[in-house]
Amino acid sequence: MLFKLTPKEQKLVILLGFLLALGIVLKFVLPEPETLHISKGAGAGGEGAPLHGRVQGVPGEEMGQDSLSEMKNTIMVHVAGAVTRSDVYVLEEGARVHQAIEKAGGALEDADLERINLAQPLYDGQQVIVPRQLQGGIPSGEIGTPPHNEGKININLAIQSQFESLPGIGAVKAQSIIRYRQENGYFSSIEDLTKVNGIGEKTLENIKEFITIY
Repeated sequence: MLFKLTPKEQKLVILLGFLLALGIVLKFVLPEPETLHISKGAGAGGEGAPLHGRVQGVPGEEMGQDSLSEMKNTIMVHVAGAVTRSDVYVLEEGARVHQAIEKAGGALEDADLERINLAQPLYDGQQVIVPRQLQGGIPSGEIGTPPHNEGKININLAIQSQFESLPGIGAVKAQSIIRYRQENGYFSSIEDLTKVNGIGEKTLENIKEFITIY
């Protein structure tokens, strides 16, 4: 017959059929060639570039690795008081008070630099207040006797005896204020005194006209 195949031809037809079926299966199982292309542009600024250089939380903003490293190694401090330009400044981690003052244009002529520690290390968010020279000095006074000179007591720099010269502030409260200041940094406002244990609104009201943060 016309379509009768020899055993050899039958084996050849079966082999061709198997290869055809295998080709169909592989076409649907194996991924497309494009998906096997692994970011050749990675590191060259293309779409395959690493994402670690992109600032999270800032859509569309990208920064290089050096810029990110620089951000991590800086702090922001507020320099105020007797300086040329009171403002917020960016400094390197490990910077000292004297460097913050230099950033602010230097101290004014009436600045009292002996009342602050110029070598003190700075921390992020710190407020550096350069005090002015007080006219007439700081009164010693008796405990409970309010200061009556023109200069007010700077609660960010005052020592225990100065606090005790304020009405209603004895040794225990004075020590509490100093301890709070050492643990939490400078006061941002005189109202922050109420955060100190033992200092309430009534006590603050009695001393607020005699104190300052500058």
